[in-house]
Amino acid sequence: MRRVAGLRGIDWHISQSRWRLVPLPTLFLKSRDVCETSERPDRSSQPQTKEQTMQSFHFSRRSAIFLLMATLNIGLMPMAHGEAPVPDAIVGTWEADDGTVKLDMFKAGAEFQARMLYGNEIVEADNVTFKKDAKNPDPALRSRSLKNIVFITGLHWENGEWSGGSIYDASSGRTYNCKASVKDGKMHLRGYLGLPAMGQTRAFHRVRG
Repeated sequence: MRRVAGLRGIDWHISQSRWRLVPLPTLFLKSRDVCETSERPDRSSQPQTKEQTMQSFHFSRRSAIFLLMATLNIGLMPMAHGEAPVPDAIVGTWEADDGTVKLDMFKAGAEFQARMLYGNEIVEADNVTFKKDAKNPDPALRSRSLKNIVFITGLHWENGEWSGGSIYDASSGRTYNCKASVKDGKMHLRGYLGLPAMGQTRAFHRVRG
């Protein structure tokens, strides 16, 4: 038998004066594979059954609901962990974390003010009776009780905080500048003279009543 080089990956063999075609397996499918490929039905062209259509519908619906919930959760995450305050977030009753001061913050027209509900420096030894405003620069006010006096005035909401206010320290008779912010449920009230950096900040938590 004599071998003759052929074209396109095919070996031609001569045996007993007859030519026969021997396909190379690395380039062609086996005859069985060819038959199976030609006999395999094209499922993409066949119409879906009612059951298949319903399954596809339910899957698409579940996917849409899941996507909607994920989008809502993403949108709510910043609110849960770092919600930006609103102008009225400062309104309410607050108590200093060390328990020495208790105040009621309220809105008065375009500004926010606070009245004194308790202060360990402005009550008598019985811790109940409020002292007189004896150190007030205005002699006409020195006979008044310090109970419920409005000691914070002029706070205005701007750029995410309340600023431009004044705070009266009845224990010394002095008035300072003040500003406040609310973060993570806490109010941070800062009193200062001149620049905000030259002052002191007190932390308050919200109380009921």
